[in-house]
Amino acid sequence: MGTLSVVPQLIAHADTPVSTDQKVSVYRLYQPQSKVHFYTTDVNYYNNKVISDPSWVKEGVAFEEPEKSDFPVFRLYNTKTGEYYFTANNDEANKLITASANLGWQNDTSLVQYQHDTTSKTIAFYSAAPDQSNIPVFSLYNAQAGLGEHFYTASQDEATTAENDWNWTKFDDFNNQQGVAWYALSQENNTPEQSTTTNTNSTPASNYPIPGIPSGWQISKPINTSHYSSATYNFRQCTWFAWNRAKEFGINFSPYMGNGQDWQSDAGYRVTSTPVLHSVVSFKGGQFSFNRQYGHVAFVEAIHPDGSILVSESGLGYSSLYVYQIFTAQEASQLHFVIGQ
Repeated sequence: MGTLSVVPQLIAHADTPVSTDQKVSVYRLYQPQSKVHFYTTDVNYYNNKVISDPSWVKEGVAFEEPEKSDFPVFRLYNTKTGEYYFTANNDEANKLITASANLGWQNDTSLVQYQHDTTSKTIAFYSAAPDQSNIPVFSLYNAQAGLGEHFYTASQDEATTAENDWNWTKFDDFNNQQGVAWYALSQENNTPEQSTTTNTNSTPASNYPIPGIPSGWQISKPINTSHYSSATYNFRQCTWFAWNRAKEFGINFSPYMGNGQDWQSDAGYRVTSTPVLHSVVSFKGGQFSFNRQYGHVAFVEAIHPDGSILVSESGLGYSSLYVYQIFTAQEASQLHFVIGQ
């Protein structure tokens, strides 16, 4: 990912906690009907949201941030429109709240508040230091997207695609210079598990953020994509990742399994509705809001005693190279697990 010559003017606040070496994952949810993206560090909220309201779709880890830093990212809520807005600009947050009588913006009280200055504002998470060693998180705006008119991504490719193909523009307001809203931890600070990938894509794997493993979960073997092949499955497709991840455990699938939903119909493999460690989940088209035409696949990394499962997966719609996702026991019971050879 290219670096920027201009660093956004994030201002450290004396009453915020000092920086720590701990990191947190910022998860991204998406609601197709409203086109709203929502960002949270609360993995329980992330997983439960799609249960309480199935209109939301899990999009995995958007980026990694320090657990605490001198640069808070505030979250505001609009009582008139139902929209959420994230900003690391304290002046912007204060001005929007002050103008709430006309605009409808207020502090989002659904999160624990942190007292700052004379205004109590919700801190959603903390930004990494605003320097060239970290990854810029871009703020994009699209008036045609309705409630989802504000969108944030740490992926340069995703930001470029949004601008070129989906009518988004970099949002330059207050100090958001060149559309940079705040910063995420760089791969150097985020201890990536690989540096290069064998693929036909022009963007190397090292340019994509690497997610952390969700709290309370462990995987049997670190993910190392340095040897992943894209000979028959295209780089960053869900099939590319699932096929190669299985290979890391000596588990084989045909290099011609087809689209994600086709894997559960291949006569050469046993399929069960009971979660199996290191199997591949094959989603039907439209299931859990995955692609209606092609479906999806993911790799089962771990199974908890309560029946919930942790999967890893990739896809062009994710900002990171791959993501982790948790499915409850009830959700897992609806899935098809394809057992490799």
